[in-house]
Amino acid sequence: MRIVEKLLYGVGGLLALILLFIALCSHNPDIAVKIGQRLGKSDEDANEMLEAGMSGAEYNGELRADSYVIKTTVMQGEQPAAESPNTDDAEPAENLNIPNKVAALVGYIPIKSTGTEITQEKADEILETLSKGKTGSGLSFDEEFYPYYAMLNETQKALYRQIYANADDMTKNFSPVTDITSNDLKNAFTAVVSDHPELFWVDTAYKYKYAPLGQVADITLVFNMTANDIDGSKSKFEDGAKKILDRTYGQYTDYDKEREAHDALISSVRYDANAPMNQSAYSALVYGRTVCAGYARALQYVLQQLDIPCYYVMGYAGENHAWNIVKLEDSQYYNVDSTWDDTNPNTYDYFNCSDADYAGNHVRRDLSIYLPACRGSRYSGLEVNPSVPSDTTTVKPPTKPTTTGPATVTTVTGTTTTTTTTGNGSTTQAPVVDNTANITVQTVRGSEEGYIGDIYDYYIACFEEMMATDDYNVSFDLIITDKDLWDDIYDAYDDGDVQDGYIERYLVEKHRSSCIMSVTAQEREDGSWLLSHNAEIY
Repeated sequence: MRIVEKLLYGVGGLLALILLFIALCSHNPDIAVKIGQRLGKSDEDANEMLEAGMSGAEYNGELRADSYVIKTTVMQGEQPAAESPNTDDAEPAENLNIPNKVAALVGYIPIKSTGTEITQEKADEILETLSKGKTGSGLSFDEEFYPYYAMLNETQKALYRQIYANADDMTKNFSPVTDITSNDLKNAFTAVVSDHPELFWVDTAYKYKYAPLGQVADITLVFNMTANDIDGSKSKFEDGAKKILDRTYGQYTDYDKEREAHDALISSVRYDANAPMNQSAYSALVYGRTVCAGYARALQYVLQQLDIPCYYVMGYAGENHAWNIVKLEDSQYYNVDSTWDDTNPNTYDYFNCSDADYAGNHVRRDLSIYLPACRGSRYSGLEVNPSVPSDTTTVKPPTKPTTTGPATVTTVTGTTTTTTTTGNGSTTQAPVVDNTANITVQTVRGSEEGYIGDIYDYYIACFEEMMATDDYNVSFDLIITDKDLWDDIYDAYDDGDVQDGYIERYLVEKHRSSCIMSVTAQEREDGSWLLSHNAEIY
């Protein structure tokens, strides 16, 4: 009888544990996800996925010796929250009718998040010691101008205020102001960058650390190169916006101001898939070349300065695409796609359109599905397109930088290697690349008369070289002007700026999942530097 009694007690205890586990999973679904992930991977694989760091990076005064590895997990296009509808199925791609003349004018890149799991003990330590930075507790945001803020729950609104305040203060790393999950962070961050085009130095990417049960302990914002001289960058940004704002003087209605801003923007900006920082308004207002994300954020910023509500829309139009929604005097909303109006000649085909007008070629995605419906008609179809000259094409081709001819360099010594890993939803282990004593190089971009002299031109050159082949192992060589530029490039790989600079765009364009890039730098006799690149694509 004692044996039976003990057996019954054991069965009862096991059932109690199972019921407790079921209750925990129903309360927090992240638990089941985490356990499933851990059952599917060895501890070694998990560590390789989630750790990030460098090994053996040194600077010896002349060259940076040895190599280092940065390992990251980059996620793209996550759903905003578990309860949000899956808009991927709202309009299948095959049902869209994308006109040929605008089919290539896309380029929006979804928010990228890099998550690293840490122990609960480490998470508790971070939450106790890491500053929250600016909490933004006194901030408020008008729903009419900042609709993404209004979409959030109270926890996410508190985090939105904190992210905005720290971004504005240029504080990159902080602990959350309240207890949050990765979904809370994704929604709040997406809302901030969608509401605030003036934060042009903040990349549409972030990093975070989280405990095993999903609690976020550490948030890191990613700043682009404009943050290195923020005062000068802000001055250039405001000057660029002023050129468009000046065109609206003398216009009295919101519609007239909107039309003039639209015309001024597409007259001063050209579509360029290779433009640096092309997910920001800065690329349009300062560089004058961008993709749809830059057009949309630039128009959003300009109309905000004119007190006209203008929203940034994330969506799909054959590929990932961005446009705007504008509210005019009739209290109605209209779709505006300035990118698709920027053809040769410019048009009003996608200006002040209803959702019904856009139904065949634009689909909202992510949090943008919650933006107001566009049903306005009073300000639709009021403009007349210019006639198309017979000797012109119907679309502006993407601009490409002028490149110089090939040069040949042989038997170069004294190398420095830098390696970085990035991915689109997956992680790979980057091999350490040994220094090379002697190499032979052929077909080098840059010549004695014109080396690459700017980091943005470097990004463009790398992107073009990567796009020129469908191979999974890509090697190419570039010549840059001097050691100062090499230091900037080294830091860009070290800080992860190259992800937004060219690697992420390459992964999106080629539909690849991850890239391991190794760069070997060698100083030449004339003071220029030869950079040898080797990429492993997955």
